[in-house]
Amino acid sequence: MKEIEYLRPSYDFIDDGADDLMLVMDACEGTADDENAQFIYDGKSEAMLIRNSGQIVYLPIVVEPVHEKLTDGRTILLVTEMDGDDIDDVYEAQLTVTNEPLPIPQEVKTRGAWRPNK
Repeated sequence: MKEIEYLRPSYDFIDDGADDLMLVMDACEGTADDENAQFIYDGKSEAMLIRNSGQIVYLPIVVEPVHEKLTDGRTILLVTEMDGDDIDDVYEAQLTVTNEPLPIPQEVKTRGAWRPNK
């Protein structure tokens, strides 16, 4: 079974004023699964992006204006990964609002990025 690597890059949400919401974050090592990426929001304050089968990006803070956008019935979120000022990758992620706590290990929540010991 493949171990999951949890990432905590810098990120922000951008609303373009035309009712579109974009997650902009620092580029991560490895390749995103552009076809199967999933953005999961707990419906309250935190989210995670399943970037590929071995990487989950933990997003510990979702502010109220973003909460409203994520719970307005949209099903897709645009993700933009940045390498400095350059766009590294852009893809869509399927959006799911669970209204349940996310399955994020406590080590990730308290210490940041985490890779299981081999």
